[in-house]
Amino acid sequence: MEHIELNDEMRERIIGNIGARQKRKRINTAVKMISALAACMVIAVGAAALLNRDKLPQTPDDSSPNVAKSAESEIITGSADSGDEQKAGGYDVQKYGGTQDLSDAFGVELHDITDLPFEVTEQSYEVMFGEFAEINYNGANGENCCIRAGKDTEDISGDYNEYSTVKDTDIDGVTVTFKGDDKRFDLAVWIKDGHFYSVSLSDGTDEQKMTEIVRSVMG
Repeated sequence: MEHIELNDEMRERIIGNIGARQKRKRINTAVKMISALAACMVIAVGAAALLNRDKLPQTPDDSSPNVAKSAESEIITGSADSGDEQKAGGYDVQKYGGTQDLSDAFGVELHDITDLPFEVTEQSYEVMFGEFAEINYNGANGENCCIRAGKDTEDISGDYNEYSTVKDTDIDGVTVTFKGDDKRFDLAVWIKDGHFYSVSLSDGTDEQKMTEIVRSVMG
């Protein structure tokens, strides 16, 4: 599969578009849509080939099954799944089995959150097009918590909304910025050891709980 080269503008646009909240659901939906479209195109190509075969004389150099097979191969080549790596929407996803594997591969220190304000039913550990590491925790009722760590100090949180409440707090010697509304915080960001970190919650939580979550990520 040919790799897609991303310039800075495209990469920043992608980071914003695949914001932390329920990213996994969007990727799965995109993959399903691509697969469904590919299946429809294969059927359409096959039907057209059969009609042409009935209307035109067959020759050794013009075989409808070969034409259909060639078209099908082209569609499959554009599939969004390739082993442990995926290409969906123009970006690479590398999957890992857990926090330690992800930390070792990307070169950042990450830790699992031990106590979230919802029951976790699914977890994922990924590196997105080599730019940032990401851990997602999904709940049974659509809740989501997303941890991100960047390769440098650039903001890769994916959440660039304006919040009415922005508060800096010290957590174990690190300045962490909480962002939210009405005493509930959706996002926490900080820089440590030359890496940008973020934690986002789909439903938000109070300051005390967000502090516990950030401290858990820091280890």
